[in-house]
Amino acid sequence: MSPHPVGQIAATLRTSRSVLIVCHVGPDGDCIGSALALALALDALDVPCIVGSADGVPETLRFLPASARIVTVPPADPPDASVAVECSTPERAGTFAAALVSARTVVNLDHHLMNSQYGTIVYWDTTAAAVGEQVEEIIRALGVPVTPAIAECLLAAVVTDTGVFRFPNTSPKVLRLAAALVEAGASTHRIVEQVYEARTPGSVRLLGQALATVRLTPDGRAAWTVVTPPMLADSGALPEDTTGIAGALRQISGVRVALMFEQTGDGIRVSIRSRDGARSNVIAEALGGGGHAGAAGFTQQGTLDDVVALTLKEVHKELTRPPS
Repeated sequence: MSPHPVGQIAATLRTSRSVLIVCHVGPDGDCIGSALALALALDALDVPCIVGSADGVPETLRFLPASARIVTVPPADPPDASVAVECSTPERAGTFAAALVSARTVVNLDHHLMNSQYGTIVYWDTTAAAVGEQVEEIIRALGVPVTPAIAECLLAAVVTDTGVFRFPNTSPKVLRLAAALVEAGASTHRIVEQVYEARTPGSVRLLGQALATVRLTPDGRAAWTVVTPPMLADSGALPEDTTGIAGALRQISGVRVALMFEQTGDGIRVSIRSRDGARSNVIAEALGGGGHAGAAGFTQQGTLDDVVALTLKEVHKELTRPPS
């Protein structure tokens, strides 16, 4: 029987001369919180560690302990070991992809439904509610006590990836973990306040514009809206302020799939949120993306009208598939 990857990862990191922890592009609370928690644990063992994020840290997550240590420029020298946090492929690391795969040992840490299983050690667990669950296991295997700072980062990971314990992935295991993290000094209230209740005026204006132009399919089971660069400029919002717009559309009664189409310099970025058995990841994977059953995304080249039509075609396929 092969050894469990948690033990392998802990043994590798404990003896590494340098570690690079890499976030995926457009990092969320689970990715940032998990990366920082692991970095703080390695600090306790005096293992040199860098945390990298091609897109930096979203404003709403900068309250997390040690978030200022995250760099946006890859290191010049190959690390001894690297850890990919929720990167289904190396390319998901953006500008850190080359540095990630240059390490002597590459750890692939993920819980998404799609992963190419690259790397030296793969710990891919689709039953985990958040990658923070997996990182907590690694920290325990490292023998590092969960300090209040580590607990805050891990709780931010599980709170955000379960939608404050509202999503179907909220399991008894993750609730027990959350309780233990609160006992260790983390605050659910502080995380919810910082992540969900500290919106900038620009982000609120942008949300209002997006909601004002929402459209629904004739059957009312899918809703979508568009965010354009002029909308960002007019509202005074930042690109990261689009977070939460697709989720707001999912709240419409009867809507099973909600979509936000954002015009960017890289193409049309599409965020998908779903419920009641509709699978966001299946829609996204059909168009070159990926994610969770309830939340996924992808980027497509082409005109806005063409991407909307292509996406709605895949949404229709998902909503009309025979029951399993």
